[in-house]
Amino acid sequence: MNVPLGLAPFAGQSRTEHALVVAGGTLACLVGYVGAAAAFFGVAALGHGEPVGPQRVAGVFASLTCWGFYALAFVRGKGGPVTDVLAYPIATVTIVPFGFRWIAFGPAWDALADRIGFFLFRPALFVDVATLVVPGLVLCAGILTAWASLLGPEAVKAWQREHLSEPFREAFVEE
Repeated sequence: MNVPLGLAPFAGQSRTEHALVVAGGTLACLVGYVGAAAAFFGVAALGHGEPVGPQRVAGVFASLTCWGFYALAFVRGKGGPVTDVLAYPIATVTIVPFGFRWIAFGPAWDALADRIGFFLFRPALFVDVATLVVPGLVLCAGILTAWASLLGPEAVKAWQREHLSEPFREAFVEE
């Protein structure tokens, strides 16, 4: 069974290197989340039943560190061209803060049930998603834009030839 072309890794990369990128992104997210909470509010502010403000601030830092890590991995040609800028960061900022809170403070089944039931009518859920996605996505776009503009068009094409597989370039890059 083949990996879909959009989820294929960069060319010339081992599975171990690819797994290390995911592990590094997970660690960066965790350090950003817990580090920001510890520095500004104390880790206990992430507990169940605590005000959501500190959790959202920690989520912003988790987003920035996570997407920043994956953007730098993209620049180095590690991970995957689509997975580094969308799939891995979104999955990481969704799972890591949630997982940390459940491991550190125990499961909050009632809170989970509240979130799942009638989630379309809960504006707070959309605010939480925005704090975990938007800052990092903007940082990632900024890093990649600055990197590409510093390289110039010819160096970007050389980077694409070196790090992107031929089928991926044909499907997504070349006109």
